[in-house]
Amino acid sequence: MKNMTLKNITAACHGTFHGDSSFLEKEITGVAIDSRKAAPGFLFVPLKGARVDGHTFIPQVMEQGALATLTEEDPSSLTCPCIHVESCEKALRDIAAFYRMQLDIKVVGITGSVGKTSTKETIASVLSRKYNVLKTEGNFNNGIGLPLTIFNLTEEHEVAVLEMGIDHFGEMHELASISQPDICVITNIGLAHMENLGSRDGILKAKTEVFDHLRPNASVILNGDDDKLSTVAEVQGKSLFSSVFQTSWMPMQTES
Repeated sequence: MKNMTLKNITAACHGTFHGDSSFLEKEITGVAIDSRKAAPGFLFVPLKGARVDGHTFIPQVMEQGALATLTEEDPSSLTCPCIHVESCEKALRDIAAFYRMQLDIKVVGITGSVGKTSTKETIASVLSRKYNVLKTEGNFNNGIGLPLTIFNLTEEHEVAVLEMGIDHFGEMHELASISQPDICVITNIGLAHMENLGSRDGILKAKTEVFDHLRPNASVILNGDDDKLSTVAEVQGKSLFSSVFQTSWMPMQTES
């Protein structure tokens, strides 16, 4: 993990540090939301779930050697270095966005109704022939999984291939503000999450929120065969040119 001090983290998540001020210059070695994965030097982010509140594990992770913890609760009840925030989940995203900007790395952001994971795997496989690539593992593509993927980046990585999945309006703003893609790929506009997004036009609107967070001179790759994506005429004031590739063959699944 690239150097990131508790002072950097406190500023990034708009929190308030409590504890020995000398700790502000100390650097974390990683970030964990799972108490079992909080290794020495880590920052612990205690999330509140439906059944489990991560705050109950703060004493345990500090005994394991964690450097500090975030907390939404009264910091006076803690004897360890902590950063008080309104929302640990939002702070996790804010810290990840800050960390992403510290790295000189190209980010490929992938979204779409279907085909995100297979597209991610294909792109990562091709790019890894030339570059040191980090990709989203499994379907860690939401507001918790994406930051955790970002924290796995090191200065040795050259490219990150990140999957972004959403099911409501505004969520892509959150994810794309973290990843800030240099290249954006949208696979298609299907029928997934119609219950929250209302229609395919609503899905198109939600997916294309990513355009508000692209890096300068970013590239956008859209599926020209998709009737909704083909209506996108420009991104950040720049015109798009669409191509449809016709072939005389179709892929077939076979057993090796």
